[in-house]
Amino acid sequence: MDTFDDMFVFVKQCLSENDGVATKIGYFPFRKRSEHIWRVFQWVKRLIDDDNFDVAIDRDSVLIAALFHDVGYTLSLVGAQHAENSAVVFNRYAIEKKFDKEKQAFISYLIQNHSQKSLFDVGGTPLELIILMEADLLDETGAMSIVWDCMAEGGQDEQSFAKTYNKINSFSHKTLNANPMKTAKAKEFWVKKQALLQEFLDHLAVDLAIKE
Repeated sequence: MDTFDDMFVFVKQCLSENDGVATKIGYFPFRKRSEHIWRVFQWVKRLIDDDNFDVAIDRDSVLIAALFHDVGYTLSLVGAQHAENSAVVFNRYAIEKKFDKEKQAFISYLIQNHSQKSLFDVGGTPLELIILMEADLLDETGAMSIVWDCMAEGGQDEQSFAKTYNKINSFSHKTLNANPMKTAKAKEFWVKKQALLQEFLDHLAVDLAIKE
C-alpha cells in the first residue's frame, strides 16, 4: 500500500488536473482544497492520538478517508455530490492499488458519509466516521476563520474595521456558538477555539470603541 504522502500526491494531482483546487463559491481565492484536505488529515491524527476511547479505532482507514474525503470535486462542482464522487475516486484508486476489499468498503463508506453531519446523533455511527466529521469541522474554524473573514472582507469594494468586526461576529463566532463535537479531545479543541474567538472579538470591540 502507498504511504499517506503518496496518496496525498495522488489527490493533489487529481484536483489540479480536473480544476478542483479552488473554491468556486464566493470570492475566496486564498482557499485551496488540497490544503484543507491536508489539514483535516492532521486533525484526524490529533484526534486519534488518544488512548481513552472505549472501542478500537481503525486508524489507517480514517486517515486514508481524510486524504480522499474532498477529492470528488474533481468530478463535480455540485457540493451535494462531492462526497459520493470522492468515494468513486477512492474506489478506483483502491482497486488499482489492490486494497483489501473489506477495508476498501469501509473507507469508501467513511468518505461517502462524511458530509452527513446528522449522523453525529445517530446511534451506531462508527467512531471513525465521528472522528472524520469532527476533523472536517475543526478545520477553518477559530483562528483560521478569523483570518478567512478578514481576507474575504479585503476582497470587497467597501472595506472597514467595523464591517470586518461584524463579519467575524456574524459568521465565525456564530459557527462556534454550539459545540457539535462528540469525542473528548475534539470537544476540548472546540472549547479552546470558542474562547479564542470570544477574546479576540472582545478586544477588537474595545479597540474599535464598539464596547467600553
